[in-house]
Amino acid sequence: MPKCWIMQAFCLVVVMNRDANSLEQEVLLFSVLRQRLGKSHITVVIEEGMNGADLLDRLSEQYPALAPYRSMIRLAVNQVYVSEAVPLFQGDEIALITPVSGG
Repeated sequence: MPKCWIMQAFCLVVVMNRDANSLEQEVLLFSVLRQRLGKSHITVVIEEGMNGADLLDRLSEQYPALAPYRSMIRLAVNQVYVSEAVPLFQGDEIALITPVSGG
């Protein structure tokens, strides 16, 4: 099970379903995002050619409580921060992380 890279971050971790016939993604919710959506995870379908921005836009539309965080979310693929333009593929480990403040 993947971990959130920043312990106190408000983040989502997207885990690719390993079923070769499915492009379903399980999105694990943490911290404020879990609180706002009232659930520990959601499932989305990743379509061929979809990139990080497409995923973020879709989640913001499907889950209006996520929309206020859309502009703050950083995308990481396979534990590396990337541009939202990066394409998503089956087997990728994807994390959506919001900034953190405090000491």
